[in-house]
Amino acid sequence: MATAWSSLEVAKLVVSVMTPVVVVALGFMVTRAARRIEDAQWSDRKLIERRIALYDEMAGPLNDLFCFFWMVGHFREVRPPGAIARKRTLDKAFYANRFLMTDEFTGLYHAFIDTCFVQGERRGHDAKLRASMTRQEQERGKDAPWNDKWNDLFVDDPRRVTTDAEVDTTYRALMRRFAAECGVVAADESD
Repeated sequence: MATAWSSLEVAKLVVSVMTPVVVVALGFMVTRAARRIEDAQWSDRKLIERRIALYDEMAGPLNDLFCFFWMVGHFREVRPPGAIARKRTLDKAFYANRFLMTDEFTGLYHAFIDTCFVQGERRGHDAKLRASMTRQEQERGKDAPWNDKWNDLFVDDPRRVTTDAEVDTTYRALMRRFAAECGVVAADESD
């Protein structure tokens, strides 16, 4: 009986010593997990803040290109050299931040830019506008007279001119994805 009592006493002693150790270990693990969650939330918040800042930087020039190619709104204020300058501005902002965006956003950005421009045909030369030069010239009117120097900024082959539907589709998809990247709407929400 004495040995059984000793085993029971030993078990009580082990449990009484182990309880605080287990509580401390669990507390430590819960604290670390909570800190990791907090760090992840902080990181996500900072990423969203940066994406929103990027949206502020890119949304205006993207809209300018949409208006230019669709010939709506303030399109007369965006002259052909200005459209190419906006592309450069957009590319600079995009490429400086592209690793903060998802692959889906990257694909949609390239799709929109490729819809609006033919690029990379000759190194060191500007991208060409995939807009109808004739239509742009006709729509400008007296308030925004045409400059013949702009003719070389457009694609030569009419088959390479983009349609309004292509511009609309790629622009809307890009902007919906941009809003989703900023945490504003779901990526699959429609207009």
